[in-house]
Amino acid sequence: HINRRVMSKASSAIVPAIVATIAVSATTLFVWKHIKTSVTGAVTVSELNVYPVKSCAEVRLDTATPTPKGFDGDRIAQVTDKNGKYCTPRDTDKARLFQIQVEIWGSVLLFQSPHVNEPFEIDLATAKSTPVKVEVLAVAPEKLTLEDYGDEAAAWFEEATGIPGCRLTGIGEGYERSSMVNPSQGDAIPTEGGVSPVSLADEAPYLLTNRASLDDLNKRLKERGKDPVDMRRFRPNIVIEGLKPWEEDALKKIRINHVEFWVWQRCGRCTMTTVDRDTLERGGEPLATLSTFRERANGMRNFGMHLIPVEGGIPQGATITVDDEVEILEYDEERRAEWEKLYAK
Repeated sequence: HINRRVMSKASSAIVPAIVATIAVSATTLFVWKHIKTSVTGAVTVSELNVYPVKSCAEVRLDTATPTPKGFDGDRIAQVTDKNGKYCTPRDTDKARLFQIQVEIWGSVLLFQSPHVNEPFEIDLATAKSTPVKVEVLAVAPEKLTLEDYGDEAAAWFEEATGIPGCRLTGIGEGYERSSMVNPSQGDAIPTEGGVSPVSLADEAPYLLTNRASLDDLNKRLKERGKDPVDMRRFRPNIVIEGLKPWEEDALKKIRINHVEFWVWQRCGRCTMTTVDRDTLERGGEPLATLSTFRERANGMRNFGMHLIPVEGGIPQGATITVDDEVEILEYDEERRAEWEKLYAK
């Protein structure tokens, strides 16, 4: 009887202790897993860019306003040739697009070019325009309706670019287009219904790049006796720092100042990256060097990751500012394993 009472007292003390131990262990495991999947150190935004006119120069921002289609003011217009096709510096006779500098204040754009004596200013909200059907991307399923901003704008852009008969066209009311899956990458759009709105950007509303990856690329260029390149070659919207080189490949979901993004599709690079933004000279780099260590079996030479806002992931009035913290909410385990195998040190 006494022994049973002693054991009963002992059990009443031991059981809570075991439960407490299990609870602490579970909590520790949860915290460890949370840290493991959401913190890699101080990751911050180091640069923000918009490109009001597709293929023209960037506008550096301290603070940007996110929308489902991209940052406010990003890729809201394009230069269209006389046949209704988008103009791109991939074509050797259209490289002067890169040299058109842009300033933006709301709907007002101010353009300058070394090839035109006077700047050109236009308010897209009040300018007289005409709806036109144009091509916005070679792989887009059909022509879309944009607004043609008239002969004065057309004359300025023809002189600035040297493209005969080109026109300034832009997004108007009722414009709708979804992000484009690159069939070579094969990543489904991570939203309900596989649809995500986008501006006039090629594939996705946002492009993220990693400063450490550019540093690593330039180190490899130097080892091959080649000149370094700057981040303008890759036309990102968001540049981050604090990750290891190429670690952006492994991300799946991030949050920046309460705005949540899916880190979706790798960005395969094209010949636009081989054009020097100042001299407009073309070469083989950085594609040749990227081919030595970044080319996947699908032939894509990747630099940067496309982002898509999580549905409902942009709070009203949200902004993103340089130096904001980048919270890593989730990794893509398959891509993370690939990154650890190929690049982690």
